[in-house]
Amino acid sequence: HPLGTMRAQSFPGIVSGMDTYDVIIVGTGAGGGTLARHLAPSGKRILLLERGDWLPREPQNWLAQDVFVDNRYVSEDTWYDEKGKPFQPQIHYFVGGATKLYGAALYRLRAEDFGELQHHDGVSPAWPISYDELEPYYTKAEQLYEVHGARGEDPTEPPTSAPYPHPAVSHEPRIQQLSDQLATAGYHPFHAPCGILLDEQNTPYSTCVRCANCDGFPCPVHAKADAEVLGVRPALEHENVTLLTNAKATRLETNEAGNAVTGVVVERDGATESYTGDLVVLACGAANTARLLLLSANDSIRTASPTAPTRSGATSCSTTAWQCWHSPAKRTRPSTRRRLASTTSTSEATTSSSRSGTSRWSASHRHRCSTGRSRARPSSHPSGRSSA
Repeated sequence: HPLGTMRAQSFPGIVSGMDTYDVIIVGTGAGGGTLARHLAPSGKRILLLERGDWLPREPQNWLAQDVFVDNRYVSEDTWYDEKGKPFQPQIHYFVGGATKLYGAALYRLRAEDFGELQHHDGVSPAWPISYDELEPYYTKAEQLYEVHGARGEDPTEPPTSAPYPHPAVSHEPRIQQLSDQLATAGYHPFHAPCGILLDEQNTPYSTCVRCANCDGFPCPVHAKADAEVLGVRPALEHENVTLLTNAKATRLETNEAGNAVTGVVVERDGATESYTGDLVVLACGAANTARLLLLSANDSIRTASPTAPTRSGATSCSTTAWQCWHSPAKRTRPSTRRRLASTTSTSEATTSSSRSGTSRWSASHRHRCSTGRSRARPSSHPSGRSSA
């Protein structure tokens, strides 16, 4: 496909001719983009709805001033905390969602993360699924997103059924020195599993150029294994997949009983449109998924369960709610991190599909002692090019 800021209508398959679909996916990030690629070969009519547009490829992609100071790629949303104070949530509305600016470190959750956990705020309940049930999907996701890593280095790594599809990214000299020093001191540094399109054995043909502008930056050479490059674009090669950009989902339509979603109301190009589907998948981020559910409350839903909208907001944690720090000794905000994704659908199949691929993948899940990468802005390439 052509690259850049071209309008969606210039791409094959990206039209709004059909109003009824087998599957409607709201959001094109790690959850939605991955699911679209997985379902694309099925022949089902699939509609992808993206609130934003294609992220432009431009020199500013690699300029720290533009990215981190001027917030060139951050949405203009204004949210409010519990005290009514406004803040900017650092949300990005683009095809590929937050993965367009993520650091490409792709960790799995640990087996114990799925069980009940006591913490200072109370109890984080156990998930209804176990790590063992999810493990095959982690393996598929690692293969899909071309993860580089080394099994056995990470002492906290959970059981796995397959090696990483690519070898670990080699350390830069200073990071290698730091890794050796940490090992000598009795620590266990390891190569962070990275989703990047790097071929160190054939650098002339490698997409990744090992630049110093990766984590937090858009990649103008499309070298990150993000949901646009490895999810949406391959899906659009199938004629049965349709993408609408600049399409903001504002409300879900339900049946009269209020127990099944039948369609999505969208604002696009100044007009209101409605699309119906047999299956509706919400993959528009933790907060925006909850927000859409709350905005979709109607008399039928309230009659069936007066507190349903409240519970939807309280228990929703969607595909992009992954950013956390983790160490064996201390876990941060487990009650937030461990809540299940809430996907609204017409059948149980939606919940099952949301568990595949990266919808449970802790994409920004990091360990404090990995390769010595700094989290300061601007930060480095996953290879660890930053100075210690």
